Amino acid sequence: MLDKKYIRNVPLPEGLTYGAIFDALKNTQDFFTMIRTSAKIVLSSIIQTNNFSGAVSNVFTKKIDEISPYKSFHDQRYPDLKNPNNNIGLEVKASNKPMKGGEGHNGHSGWHIIICYELLENGDIEFTQAELANLIGYEKGELSDWKYQGSQRNINNSQRTETYITTRIGTAKLRDGTVYLNDDKVEISNRLQSSRESLINIHPIPKYSPFSK
Repeated sequence: MLDKKYIRNVPLPEGLTYGAIFDALKNTQDFFTMIRTSAKIVLSSIIQTNNFSGAVSNVFTKKIDEISPYKSFHDQRYPDLKNPNNNIGLEVKASNKPMKGGEGHNGHSGWHIIICYELLENGDIEFTQAELANLIGYEKGELSDWKYQGSQRNINNSQRTETYITTRIGTAKLRDGTVYLNDDKVEISNRLQSSRESLINIHPIPKYSPFSK
């Protein structure tokens, strides 16, 4: 169950609050419940998984727009949201897997939030984690938190869109910046802890990280 007790104190982009993030998560969950109960449509059962995650991302973006200074940004493909008071952008992605790294078509510098959800038996969603970090874009070369992920045709002669994915450090930044974590449902395994600790010499673990001891 979504609960404010799972909100964690991490760095936020200027103008965004913990309350706005929580309310947007709640309002996004409520939207899919409303569709199921009012329209009698379980969206997750008729939309392909990756497209459904895109829908979750789009709804969350709209909900942030409604309750914060960050507004939907339509002038270009990046970022999804922008605060006109300071020109800070926020890119949004959704995933059905917690502790997710970043993935996108651009690999830009700036703030990124990844909202991770669980699909419930009745078709509703429940958010279990939200990762937030200010990432260094691909244009910075070796300093970048992104790496180019090429694409090859599979045995069905189809080809996925070429993307950028976060490096180990970029992924660590996102996981460190976990602003919402239902630790009853998302476990930091020994493997994840060891993986994060292996980067200490090049990227120390901040005190606010769920990996900090």
